[in-house]
Amino acid sequence: MTRQTAIARVLMVAVFAPSGGLSGKGVAEAAQGREWWPWMVAALVWLIVSGSISMAVTNHFEQHR
Repeated sequence: MTRQTAIARVLMVAVFAPSGGLSGKGVAEAAQGREWWPWMVAALVWLIVSGSISMAVTNHFEQHR
């Protein structure tokens, strides 16, 4: 596995794992009849912010190849 592949895998986990946890928390809150939308908003914000950072890091490594 190359260094670039390893970095790509770490970034993928860093983007999707926390978002999945936040979404799961939202589903659990909805099942209990509580407000679920703040958790889904947090998951969406996490995806946008961390995905943008991930894209910037990936582009940085591709430019220095």
